[in-house]
Amino acid sequence: MEQEKTTPQTTKKVQLNTVPIRVHKTTAKALKSILTKLNRKPLGRKVKHDDVIQKSLSLLNDEHIEEIKHATLSNSDRLEIAYQEYCKANGQVTKDEYFGLLLMQNSLSQGQL
Repeated sequence: MEQEKTTPQTTKKVQLNTVPIRVHKTTAKALKSILTKLNRKPLGRKVKHDDVIQKSLSLLNDEHIEEIKHATLSNSDRLEIAYQEYCKANGQVTKDEYFGLLLMQNSLSQGQL
C-alpha cells in the first residue's frame, strides 16, 4: 500500500477593514432610524452605518469628551477626586479625617451644631 503524500493547502488570509462593535439596542434603533431617513433619496449610493458614525465622531469636541467622562463617574469616584484635590490644596490627611471635615461642614451648613 502506497501512502499518498498530501501537501497542506495554503489559505490566503483576508484582511477585513471592519470590526464588530457592541451598542445598546436603543442606540442601534436610533442609528437605523437615521439611516432610513438618510436613504430616502432618489439618487446616490446608500448611506452606511459607518458614514453616520464617522460624521458624528468628527463633530465631538473636548467639551463633549469631558461631559462623557464625567457622566461615567460614580459618587465614590467623585468623592475620591474631591479628596485628592483637598490633599493637594491643604496637605495630606487621612480619608477618615477628610470624612470628618465633610460631616462637620455639612453639620455647620444645616445649623446642627
